Amino acid sequence: MPRNLALDLAAAGGLVRRRTLLGLGHTAHSLRLRVAAHQLHVPRRGWLASEIAPPEALRAVTLGGVLGGASALASYGIWVDDDGPLVISCPPTASRLPPLGENERRVWLPTSEHLGAKQWRVSVVDALLQFATHAPRDSLIASVDSALNKKLLGRDEFRRFIRALPRRLRSIEREVDGDAMSGSETHLRLALVRAGYRVESQVFIASVGWVDLLVDGWYIVEVDSRRFHDGIEQQTLDRLRDGNSGIAGYGHGRFMWSQVRYEIDWCLAVVAAAMRDGRPDRSPVDRIDLGLPR
Repeated sequence: MPRNLALDLAAAGGLVRRRTLLGLGHTAHSLRLRVAAHQLHVPRRGWLASEIAPPEALRAVTLGGVLGGASALASYGIWVDDDGPLVISCPPTASRLPPLGENERRVWLPTSEHLGAKQWRVSVVDALLQFATHAPRDSLIASVDSALNKKLLGRDEFRRFIRALPRRLRSIEREVDGDAMSGSETHLRLALVRAGYRVESQVFIASVGWVDLLVDGWYIVEVDSRRFHDGIEQQTLDRLRDGNSGIAGYGHGRFMWSQVRYEIDWCLAVVAAAMRDGRPDRSPVDRIDLGLPR
């Protein structure tokens, strides 16, 4: 039975090397017919693209490379702190490449990992290694946490990644958590640990539900994103969780992601002030399980 080109293109994310399609059994003649009919186009020699190809990936291929660094991480859904330039990963031997446009940059590091089905981006390990060349330390840890949390970086891959880092960065292994649901949680966790607190990520408390951070075993810290904490329904649930935290004898604080990102010293001061007098008295109803969702 002939291969289904539409399915093969979809599996490849709409952008694939011509030789890959030939290897799957599609003929050169059938591909030329699709190009002539404008069902496929050629962004660069050796590549074929359909209408579902991601624009940033198309641009990277047009410029003679594939998505790398932060751009590749974002394409996987891995946390990246800030919107930066489009990163194009090119092999060190590449030459006669088109000029870059505004807000675009090339990286020239060799890649060692298999690209997988979507050939228009480097692997997660290579993207993290490229990102590590210029990212602030905590931003790198936030992205590694995210990759682990989303199961896009296995433990064996994580160990290979650590070994491949420059020596000065290998100590991040002790600071990576992998439980954080967002990079903002990672940033606040790191700041609290460096301030001397004992911090646990994503802890389940029966009367409250899953909480982002638990500090010194009794102070709950939540980090709210605009995406998941807008709307009256979610805000009502947040207030219910805060109230139940107090009833159960836990202190609680809540910050917006922007406060963690840009006012971290103020966040630390709020936590310090709240914890100064010690843990609140426990209530006799601290074992109520309201079955709140995560």
